[in-house]
Amino acid sequence: MTAPLNLIVTLQPLPGHLPDVVSTLTTLARASRQEAGCLRYDLAVGQELVYLFEAWTDRQALAAHEKEPHFVQGVAALNRLCASQRMEFVEWQAQG
Repeated sequence: MTAPLNLIVTLQPLPGHLPDVVSTLTTLARASRQEAGCLRYDLAVGQELVYLFEAWTDRQALAAHEKEPHFVQGVAALNRLCASQRMEFVEWQAQG
């Protein structure tokens, strides 16, 4: 069995736009969680940064996600609302 594809997205909202970024991501997360291949789509909010943790069954599921209208619209909104965005693929290591 292939390990899930995990990513962490870090977003820095423009000043005053944290609530808008959170609202956009909440809508995006709700729709994304319904997609085939989505194992996890979680949002964490800090004082100045917002984090997404995504887990997908494979690259094909992620590629399909990136073509969904809610993703395309969400990314367009986030591009207007954020000073920076960073996406990093990660592999969780079992501890213990």
